[in-house]
Amino acid sequence: MAYQFLLPDIGEGVVEAEILKWFVKPGDAVVEDQPLAEVMTDKATVTIPSPKRGTVTRLLWKEGDVAKVHHALVEMELAGGGPDVASVVPLPKAAPQPSGPVPSPPAAEVRAAVAEAVDRAAPGIAGKALAAPAVRALARELGVDIQRVPPTGPGGRVTKDDVRSRAGGGGGEGASSPGGLRAAATASVPGTVEIVPVRGLRRRIAEKMAISKRTAAHFTFVEQVDATELVAMKSRMAKGAEAEGVKVTFLPFVLKAAVAALRKFPQLNASFDEERGEIQRKHWYDLGIAAATDQGLTVPVVRHADRCSIVELAREIARLGADSRAGRLRPEDVGNSTFTVTSLGALGGMFATPVINFPEVAILGVHRIRPTPVARDGQVVVRDVMYVSLTSDHRVVDGTEAAAFTYEVIRNLEDPSLLFLHAV
Repeated sequence: MAYQFLLPDIGEGVVEAEILKWFVKPGDAVVEDQPLAEVMTDKATVTIPSPKRGTVTRLLWKEGDVAKVHHALVEMELAGGGPDVASVVPLPKAAPQPSGPVPSPPAAEVRAAVAEAVDRAAPGIAGKALAAPAVRALARELGVDIQRVPPTGPGGRVTKDDVRSRAGGGGGEGASSPGGLRAAATASVPGTVEIVPVRGLRRRIAEKMAISKRTAAHFTFVEQVDATELVAMKSRMAKGAEAEGVKVTFLPFVLKAAVAALRKFPQLNASFDEERGEIQRKHWYDLGIAAATDQGLTVPVVRHADRCSIVELAREIARLGADSRAGRLRPEDVGNSTFTVTSLGALGGMFATPVINFPEVAILGVHRIRPTPVARDGQVVVRDVMYVSLTSDHRVVDGTEAAAFTYEVIRNLEDPSLLFLHAV
């Protein structure tokens, strides 16, 4: 009897996961705890291990598909036989464990649920596109008229990939060059089109950025910062931190300055719930840090940034950055931030207009520090100068409030000793 292994809980609030990569194929013999697949959720990328020893008979999802938690992921023939439906097994130790065992539904219910998740569609009324509710919801999010989407799914159904292809202006699998040639993903032949599937992290970024720009009323306030004193203090503290094996950058000071400003302007440490018509102010400070990786933008989170010293912030920022680049962030390292800071470091440019990390209501951009001639006391002197740019949701944050918040950040950066007036 076939053994169906169910996709387990991956983190609080996670209901689905995209299949990034299969490590096995039908016919492969596997042992307990052998990696089966790598999956991505809104929170993290996780490797799913095999709960049993046996032989893989069927993969129930393709790479790029979005599978539902507690629905069948793979079928196996167990060594020595076994039940036809697996219990939900815990994930590797790096991921948080469920507080108790999750009961497995009867096999018939699992098969029905899988069928519903894959095949459920709107009634075939004349003139109406056949599509599952989740596909219709994605079409609304991306601003796509689902009636105009060419279907490629079973029975003429519109799939999520069809919607994304339409949203991107491409022709999906039928895209071609003017000469009718379609290039392979790795080819660079003149006159052809290179097709790069939008999957994994890039898909998450695209969806989240589109929702943010379509939902929030973005506006950006930019101002200059005299960072001369900040540069001097950072240099002094970096020498002391070296003894503890910690590299201090400017970002810990920025996080501290942001927390100080958020305490004075709590409207920016919030999210906006459009459905409920509520502004939800957060009385804690979990600050996201937009970080570039080879796979794309990630936003790991420094939890309780208000409780950390400069050295503690530097150590945690370094860990999150390394784990982001290596693709080993834990579920608790991402998601549910209250405010986000973004920096491109040496590539920071003069200033930019960051996109809000939905559903937050503001994001602070910090940019490159460079020696700049400025007027001081009637004289031109060279100071270390940078720009900060605050993008806010105008539905929640007024222009005067955004400006006042930014000037509070600037005040603490221009005189960083203010950051140490109060206890951590």
